[in-house]
Amino acid sequence: MQTESARSVDTLSLCWLTAGITLAILPHGLRMPVWLLPLTLALVLWRLGGGLKNWPLPDGKYWSLRILQLLIMIGGGMGVYISFHTLVGREAGSALLVLLAGFKILETRHERDFYIAAFLGFFVIVTNFFVSESITTAIYMLLTLLVMFTALITFNDHNQSLNSLTRIKTAGVLLLQAMPVMLVLFLLFPRINGPLWGMPQDAHAGLMGIDDVMEPGSISRLIHSNEVAFRVEFDGTPPENPKLYWRGPVLWYNDGRKWSRERVIGIEPAPLETAGTPVNYTITLEPTSQRWLFMLEMADKAPADSYFVNDYQLLAQEPVNKRIRYELSSYPEYALGKSNAYEIQRALQLPDNFHIRTIALAQSWANEETDAASIVNRALRMFNEQNFYYSLTPPLLTGDNVDDFLFDTRQGFCEHYAGAFVVLMRAAGIPARVIAGYQGISFNPVGNYYIVYQRDAHAWAEVWLDGRGWVRIDPTSAVAPERVQQGIAGALPEAIIDVPAVFGQIQLSRNMWQNLRNTWDAVNNQWNQWVISYGPDRQALLLKKFGMKEINLQLLAVILVIIAAIVFAVITVWLLRQYPPARDPARQLYDYFCRKLARIGIRRMPHEGPLDFAARVARKQGLLADIVNEITSLYVSVRYGSQVTKLAALKKKINAFQPEKILRIKTARS
Repeated sequence: MQTESARSVDTLSLCWLTAGITLAILPHGLRMPVWLLPLTLALVLWRLGGGLKNWPLPDGKYWSLRILQLLIMIGGGMGVYISFHTLVGREAGSALLVLLAGFKILETRHERDFYIAAFLGFFVIVTNFFVSESITTAIYMLLTLLVMFTALITFNDHNQSLNSLTRIKTAGVLLLQAMPVMLVLFLLFPRINGPLWGMPQDAHAGLMGIDDVMEPGSISRLIHSNEVAFRVEFDGTPPENPKLYWRGPVLWYNDGRKWSRERVIGIEPAPLETAGTPVNYTITLEPTSQRWLFMLEMADKAPADSYFVNDYQLLAQEPVNKRIRYELSSYPEYALGKSNAYEIQRALQLPDNFHIRTIALAQSWANEETDAASIVNRALRMFNEQNFYYSLTPPLLTGDNVDDFLFDTRQGFCEHYAGAFVVLMRAAGIPARVIAGYQGISFNPVGNYYIVYQRDAHAWAEVWLDGRGWVRIDPTSAVAPERVQQGIAGALPEAIIDVPAVFGQIQLSRNMWQNLRNTWDAVNNQWNQWVISYGPDRQALLLKKFGMKEINLQLLAVILVIIAAIVFAVITVWLLRQYPPARDPARQLYDYFCRKLARIGIRRMPHEGPLDFAARVARKQGLLADIVNEITSLYVSVRYGSQVTKLAALKKKINAFQPEKILRIKTARS
């Protein structure tokens, strides 16, 4: 007879286990080295073929296959090291775990192997959340858990008494029963900042979005992106679209090919003069791995854990590696009326031996015009009245990008116009700088908030005018005013932002697609707010609603224990009602036997076993000793000796047992 630990894994359990682990490792195929997923799946298929088709497997009978397995294992480990230059860390560790899961499946033969492979599968499920915490990932992993639970149920159904549908239903019930406990732990377990598995971002990992370096094509490449940059909730009605400039990096330095920020330390921002009614709003910013934050021009105070630098760029204390929320108040009517000499000088910098024709044009304007405002207007008139075009795909600039754009191609996106305009202003002696950020918003009526997409990326300029200070100038509005008036959707062909084709020729209507997208984004936003972003602050806010002013770990522990006890009690009662414990027929008969003896005044005590009770009956009523001992002996053999064939005899004896009648007859005879 096989021992429990040596019980072999049946084919059906193996199929469920391989299905679950395959589902768990599939998402890793999109972000791991190209060779890793095929190799792991090949190992899984090899073991599955051994179970279904009797393929030879690496074990004691096939030493050559054992050697091959060892070589593949060494090669796989070296491949992970070569790909990531380490065997630890988020990406490398996940890759190694995926590979080990494949090898463990290959060597799964007995019960112990099965459980180890299953536990590895559960760990692989967790590693998927290292990369994505989206609601789609959570749903997919729940389905994977369902398959893994089904594998465990199948393996423990020794007699194969359940069909596959019943096993799946049982696995689903287990998941549902775990939900209340999971919810309680999620809400009340002490929180830490960031996810439990928060690990440093890999150096090579990049996120799409606004950068602090601008060159031709750097912003237009975002026009096809429907990724969310940030979401905005206004306290009231938002400003009109022409006033919705979301300020990001401020670019000062021009090396002839690109614009970039200058790191200036120790210079405080100039005082901001505001007028009118402030706009109050809350931004939920997606991770950028950068420090700059975005704000509606112009905010008067920096939110917590952030600060303004000298050019009123808003920076976070730490890189934004997770989704954050911050509140701001901005004044659409503002003035940056003060600056220092060093800042003014920086705003006149031009590279040597670049933009020759552009500089000559600007200097001719400076000689002809009497003030800076006239030069600004002349540049805007040039863009508006001459043959300049707003284009998503402008011609490639192979030489001096500013000269070629202004005098040859005359087709460009916002970064072309903003960069060329600032060069013109500086060449004419007017301090100027480039501002990168976003322009416009999109309303989501389902969630009642606004979205700024990556495709809303924009660049504009600020010029220094005497008596007015730094003034925003958007040269793109002179060429394509609809870009500023209506947002990016009004400036681009409908095909750029239209709905995608579905099943080839079938296409959803634009309104239906927009509604679906808004609904999905609203669901994702709620998921992000209440699940992903549920940290110490939100937990404290929730607990305050229940009267707990400060988070007390001891009190939280007591609450957790109480709630867990209540939840388990409810589950236990429900289970007992749904699945009442089956009573042993022998025990039922014995209880009937005891009730007959109780009628003559001999009651069995709770602590008495069958033999002790029989001995006490014999002492009190010797006339019943023989029949009571016979019935008790028969009961013990059926109940504890597994002699179920004697159950019928026990039933017959107990049904015929009439203690009153026996005592009456024997007493009369004596």
